[in-house]
Amino acid sequence: MLGGGRAKKGDAIDFAVGIVLKSKVGARVKKGDALLTIHANDRAQCDAARARLLAAYSFSDSPPTPLKLIHKIIK
Repeated sequence: MLGGGRAKKGDAIDFAVGIVLKSKVGARVKKGDALLTIHANDRAQCDAARARLLAAYSFSDSPPTPLKLIHKIIK
């Protein structure tokens, strides 16, 4: 979305863009804490990425159910 990857084979990659996550799933955060840092070269792309990323977050007073590290063992 920011240009750090390819949507199609011929797309150029912008190595100056990316996202740095500041906290992990289940971490305690408070209002005003940074959740992530977005590195972008285009304001519209940055705003769109910000909206999409923030929509992926949810907040609760109780800790989340731990994620499974192993989903299935194939023999």
